[in-house]
Amino acid sequence: MTTEIPLATTAAEAAGAAAGLAVASLLVAFVQLVLAAGVYVWTALALSAVFRKVDRPAARAWIPVLNLWTLFEVAGMKGWWAAVLVGGGLLTTILASVLNAVFVASAQNAAFGGSGGDAAGALLGATVVPLVLVLLFAAGAIILLVRMMGPLNRGFERGGGFVVLGVLLFPVWASVIGWGSAQWHGLPRTGLPPTPFAGDAQPTTAAASVPSDTTAFAPPSTTPFPAAAPVTPWSPPPLAPAPSAAPAATPAAPVAPLPPAPAPAATEVEEHTVLAAHRRPSAALRLPNGQTVPLTADLVVLGRNPTPPAQAPGAQPVPVDDATRTVSKTHALLRRGEDGWSITDLSSTNGVIVGDGDVEIAVGTPVPVPGRFLLGDAELFLDVGAR
Repeated sequence: MTTEIPLATTAAEAAGAAAGLAVASLLVAFVQLVLAAGVYVWTALALSAVFRKVDRPAARAWIPVLNLWTLFEVAGMKGWWAAVLVGGGLLTTILASVLNAVFVASAQNAAFGGSGGDAAGALLGATVVPLVLVLLFAAGAIILLVRMMGPLNRGFERGGGFVVLGVLLFPVWASVIGWGSAQWHGLPRTGLPPTPFAGDAQPTTAAASVPSDTTAFAPPSTTPFPAAAPVTPWSPPPLAPAPSAAPAATPAAPVAPLPPAPAPAATEVEEHTVLAAHRRPSAALRLPNGQTVPLTADLVVLGRNPTPPAQAPGAQPVPVDDATRTVSKTHALLRRGEDGWSITDLSSTNGVIVGDGDVEIAVGTPVPVPGRFLLGDAELFLDVGAR
């Protein structure tokens, strides 16, 4: 009887300790779950504000993989990099767990077999091999995130410090960008030619300054010709010989060659004759929803809610109803020239594809439009018309 009481007491104590350990484990897991949910909600709210600034649906911020997919697209990269990043993390975790289990089992077998050295080596492998695998994935993930954060922060006019902040403390970065004063200015397009209208603004300012100077310089340009006929000072000397008045008239005749000067201007006018408006082909644009919009101007700006750019304030705005949300607010510019219609990408997010190819045109470079073209995933057709 005396031996059974201590054994029962020991079993009760062990059961109590196990129950306490289980409760503590459940409490720690619950706290971790609450913290993870809090960080997730915080990040989703901050990302929603970021997506609204870059003209993306805010609801995407709540979907785990789609939010990263959207960030990669905004940064000018392929969205499937998000799937690579998440899938690589899951695969690395599974491989690390499997390798750890294999090395631990090998260490146990070596220990039971009496080989202490093999057991120690297997235990070392169970620690080092999964760690190296995780470090390799972490290095690749950091490189990929830096590649994404660079264009994003330049689009918000932020420097390298925000790139480091976005890689190491992503929720904090999203909060500062989304809820702060940062404004989206579009992706930087270094090394690309400017839009064709960038040069038109400078001649406009020059032309505005020319008239004030021309009025000052116009009299000198015209006065020399009338002043060249100051016959009045020379009329007294020829008074004595009346016949010399006739020679005075004869030199005046050579002044007549001045009128031929307008002749080149007449030829230039003929060479640059403008086609009458009623003779121009009536062009029309067919939108993705089947609606046809007549193009009444030589400059037409396209987008989900387009605003004429500063270089072309008189452009005709044509809204494109795009259910896929791949068309930017101000996406592209159509221009009618002597050789026909051309299109220019105005630094859009998803680019412009002309014809049946799949290569996006360069930003700021006018490209002839054969008829069909894509703004993101929206398909449009240009009908140049005929007369």
